[in-house]
Amino acid sequence: MLENWATNGRLTSYQWIADSPKKVVIGSPTVRGSCQIEDLYAFYGLSVPARNAPEDEFFTPRVDTPAAGALRLLRSSGVAALASRHREAWARFIVSFGVRTPETMRSMGPAEFRNAMEIARGTAQGPPELEAIVTGLIARNMHALERNMPLKIAMELATDPAKLNAVGAMQWWLRRFDKNKLLVSDRPLLAYPGTRYPCGIPLDNPDCLIALPIAPNMVFFASASRGIRAEIRRTVPSKIAHAINTESVMSCVDFVYASDDSLGQFVRSQLVKKAERSVNGISEGFRL
Repeated sequence: MLENWATNGRLTSYQWIADSPKKVVIGSPTVRGSCQIEDLYAFYGLSVPARNAPEDEFFTPRVDTPAAGALRLLRSSGVAALASRHREAWARFIVSFGVRTPETMRSMGPAEFRNAMEIARGTAQGPPELEAIVTGLIARNMHALERNMPLKIAMELATDPAKLNAVGAMQWWLRRFDKNKLLVSDRPLLAYPGTRYPCGIPLDNPDCLIALPIAPNMVFFASASRGIRAEIRRTVPSKIAHAINTESVMSCVDFVYASDDSLGQFVRSQLVKKAERSVNGISEGFRL
């Protein structure tokens, strides 16, 4: 998706670095070198190729590659051109954002796993000597269990039929712009209302709105709310672009990406505001 912002394989990036004299550092990273975190989807304690199975056998073939085909159709021919398999692939891609961020994988996942272990210990029944053996095994392997179990849960959540059906049942549409007016960040999926973790989707809220910039001149929207859809559709493009770009900056963790430097002053000013507000990853979400 980032390749749509690239020129000769490179992006324009903006990063807030408090210790830097200029505070906002401008870069020109390659697409391949952007948004990459080594071993984020690797099983801890296993050897290759088993350790890379989540990426090689799940996220790439089952999520990203099918979604790439849907993205090409969206850009070239619009939502109406999507066959059912494309809609399923794109819904899976959208749902996967919420479980693929470092915040989810490294914070929420291990915490939830530890809570589950405590409940299991509290309800365990059996010979004391057997419980002692099990407790010892858990203690010795806790780091691997904390790291690997959330990854398995993430893969299950990315294909959760209830979540996929909720997104698939929404009304989907695109807004196109005459010029390259949109930014994208290292936490690209935007939603209203806001959630605790970046790229989260409040699917239980009837006013849920999903917004995903898919190119510098195009944004994907999804919502089940007729009122929300009407509001977006009657909003002028410039206001939509401003709202998308503002939330993209506010929701970023490290980087904001652009197709060129034409939005540089806007990004700088928004990054200053973000730093002044000490945004901690929780926001109201995308709003017009």
